[in-house]
Amino acid sequence: MLKKEELIKQLDQLVRLPTLPGNFAENQKALDLVVSWLAKSAQIVRLENKGTEILLASNQKTMTPDFGYMVHMDVVAAPDSMFKVSVDGDKLLGRGVSDMKFSVPLGVALLNELIEQKSDLSFTLCITTDEEVGGYAGGAWLATEYGWNPRTLIVPDGGDNLRFVEKGKGVCQLQVTSTGVATHASRVWEGKNAIPSLAKLTVELDKLFGKNNQSETWKTTLNFGQFNAGISVNQVCDLAVLRLDFRFPETSSVEEIEAMVKKLAKAIDPELKVERMSTGLPTFTDISLPVVKDFFVAMEMEVGQKLETMGAYGASDARHFAHLKTPVLMLKPMGGDIHALTEWISLSSTMQFYQGLRRFFGLKS
Repeated sequence: MLKKEELIKQLDQLVRLPTLPGNFAENQKALDLVVSWLAKSAQIVRLENKGTEILLASNQKTMTPDFGYMVHMDVVAAPDSMFKVSVDGDKLLGRGVSDMKFSVPLGVALLNELIEQKSDLSFTLCITTDEEVGGYAGGAWLATEYGWNPRTLIVPDGGDNLRFVEKGKGVCQLQVTSTGVATHASRVWEGKNAIPSLAKLTVELDKLFGKNNQSETWKTTLNFGQFNAGISVNQVCDLAVLRLDFRFPETSSVEEIEAMVKKLAKAIDPELKVERMSTGLPTFTDISLPVVKDFFVAMEMEVGQKLETMGAYGASDARHFAHLKTPVLMLKPMGGDIHALTEWISLSSTMQFYQGLRRFFGLKS
C-alpha cells in the first residue's frame, strides 16, 4: 500500500523530468521510471505512435479491461525552478503535480495491489504523453485505431476539489481563410483587401455568442483565438486567417457549429474558406449506472462528505472515448492553479482519493 512518504518521493522523481509534449526522451525516461515501480508480473506494452509513446500496464492481458485508469505524463512549460516538488504544509507544489502526475504513483500502487491480491478485476494503467497538445497520437489513437476499449474509464484529469464530472463540453476549432489581391495602399481600388470580410464575420459571431462569453455557462462559448493578417501597413492585405475555438454542450455538435459558421461566411463573402481544425465530442456519464453509484459510495466513505457533480469546460483525453459510450469516472483531489506558477495538490486529499479507489476496487489493507 502506498504511503505518504513514497508518494512524495515518486512524485518528485516524476516532476524533475521536464516531460513537455514532443520531448520524447524525457517522456521515455518517465515511463521507464514507472516501469521500474511495477510488479514484475505486470503485463507491459510500450507503444510508439507519431513521435509519442504510450504505456499500457495491466494485471491481465486484455484489450477490454474492466477498468482503464488513463492519465497523461506530459506537462506544459514552466521555469526550471518548478521542476521539483516543494512541500508547504499539506500542499505539494510543482509543475504537473495536479495536472496530472499525482495520479501516476496512485495508478502504479493500485495495479501492484490488484496483482498482489490476485483480484479478478482486470485493470490497465494507461499513460499517454501528448494530452496537452490534443491527445491525438495517444488517447484518440488508442480509442479509434488501436482498439483499446475499457468497460469503465477512470480519468482523474478533471473534477477538481472532489467534484464528480458528470459531463464535459466538446470542442470545435475552425479556421476561416480570406484571400484578396495585394496592391499599394495608395491605390486600394486596384486590389482586394482580405481583412474586412473576416472582420465582418467576427462581428456577426460576437452578436451570437458574446453574451455567453460574459459568465460561467453551459451554453456554447466562442473564443476568437487568432487573427493573422497583413505584412505592411502600406500594402493591401491579400491573405487573412481567423481561428475560432467553440466549446459546446451535449445539445450541440461540431457539424451544427461548422454549418452555422459556413452559412454566415458565405453571406458575407462566398470566397471565405472554412476548415476544421481540432474537434472533440462532449462527454456524459449517467450517475445512475451501478458502477458510478459504487464509485460514489466508496469515495464518500473516505472523504466523509457527499460528492457534488459538475460540468467540465476544458477538454481531456476522455473525450476521445465518447463515441464508445464508455462510462467515465472523473474526479480529482483538492488542488489547483494548473498551468500556473503556483500549481499545487493537497497531500491529505490525494491520500483520501487513493483510499477511495482502493475501497472501490475492494482491496484489502
